[in-house]
Order: sequence, then C-alpha cells, then structure tokens
Amino acid sequence: MVLGVFGMLLGVLAFDMAFPHLPAWGVRSFPQSMTLPLLFDISYGALAIALGVMVLVMVGFADLFDPARRRATGAGETGKPGPLLKREWGFVSTGILAGLIILAATAQGHYLGIAGGFAALVAYLGSPLGYALNSVPVLNEMTSWRAVMVLGIFLGAAVSAVISGSFRNVPVTPLWESAFTSGAKSRAAAMFVGGFLIMFGALLGGGCTTGAFMAGFPTLSVGSFAMGLTFFGVGMGAAFLLYWGRWGKVAAVQARRLDLSND
Repeated sequence: MVLGVFGMLLGVLAFDMAFPHLPAWGVRSFPQSMTLPLLFDISYGALAIALGVMVLVMVGFADLFDPARRRATGAGETGKPGPLLKREWGFVSTGILAGLIILAATAQGHYLGIAGGFAALVAYLGSPLGYALNSVPVLNEMTSWRAVMVLGIFLGAAVSAVISGSFRNVPVTPLWESAFTSGAKSRAAAMFVGGFLIMFGALLGGGCTTGAFMAGFPTLSVGSFAMGLTFFGVGMGAAFLLYWGRWGKVAAVQARRLDLSND
C-alpha cells in the first residue's frame, strides 16, 4: 500500500511536469458544461429524480446480493449481519453518506475529487520546500480542504478498520496471488506502477471516479456519464482478461470468507 501511495504522489509530479505542454500536445481538460437536461431539453428536477430512483434501486439490489454483506463479521446463524460498528458497511449506507458529502460540496460549487485532492496535498507539501506546482498555482481555501480531505481518508480508513476488527495482517488473497505468481517483488511493482498510472491518468483525463464521475452526477454531466461507462467497461474487461481461466480462484476466496476489507 505504501508503494502504491508513493506511486500516486509521483504520478502527480509527472502530470505537473507535463501540464505546461498539454495545449501544444493537443491534450486539455475542458469544463463539463454539457448536461443531460440541456441535451434532451428536459426539466433538471424530473430527470434527476428519475435517475436517482433508478440508481437507488440498482444499489439496493447490489447490497441485497452482496456476498461480503452476507458473510459480514458478527453475522449469526441466520446470515443476518451483526451490529454496524462490528462489520463492513454495505453499499446502501456507505452510498448515502458519500452522496450527502458530494451533494454538500456540489452545493458550494466544488467538485469533490480524490485526484485533485492528491494534487493539492502535494502542492502543500512542496510549498515549504519552495516547490510550486504548475497545475496547482494558488493555495487557498478551495485547495486546503481538498488536501485535508485526502489526509482524512487515510485516518478514517484506519479508524473504521480498528472499530470493525478488520485491521489485521491478512495473507495475500488467491486472486492476487494467482495474478502475480512470482512473489512479493512483482506485487510491490504492480502496486507502485498501478498507483502512478491511476493518478497520472486521472489528472490527465480531468478527474477520477469521485470527481469526474460520482461528483458529476448531481450536475447530470454528459461527460461524467460517459466517463463512468468507460471506467466500468474497461475495468470489467481488464478483470476478465487478467483472471480468464482462473475462475476456480473465486471459490477459494469465498471458502476463506474474505470480505471487502481484505479481498
């Protein structure tokens, strides 16, 4: 995990070095000005309510059939999950909280994005050293809350892991071990390279899954929907290619009763 975070920080620096040259290369991120209400000439409220109900129904079904929820820590013989603070949170409860946070940020005219938060954090870390980022030229109230948000993510994850009892040393899962059979070195390299590519690509594309996708939903941005379909489509395709012919490993994961905290 440490190498993955380090790779993400280097991804921010790499993007910052490329940032001044992006217009000359024909690569630029434009504001997401096209929205579905404008495209279809439909009332924003009616379209937002319809899409919101559809998303809630989809999330509800995903939470109902989530294997990790049925095997949650503290579940009794009936299979019902135990107390909230003794298990992993489901999609519905987590989604509601995330949605409220995103809505609060959107109401203030801000996009809540993790990639932008990492860039702001690097900018603040480099400021005392006299290093200024080209992509984050001004350190103000808008960049400060984004930087603090990234720090809060790590702290919050640690606190929730301790409370739920999932903060423990867990062996490598069968799926991860199958994908990287050569050992710890290959897994460490994958974490580092993956973190670098994720952050560099997110900043180059104008946002990550939170900023350009989830936070773009309240504005019904066409770019956010297109990006979301791209994320999920490419991610699912990559997973099928990576684990093709290794489907027996899924049963091994289920036999070890792994959940969202350690799979």
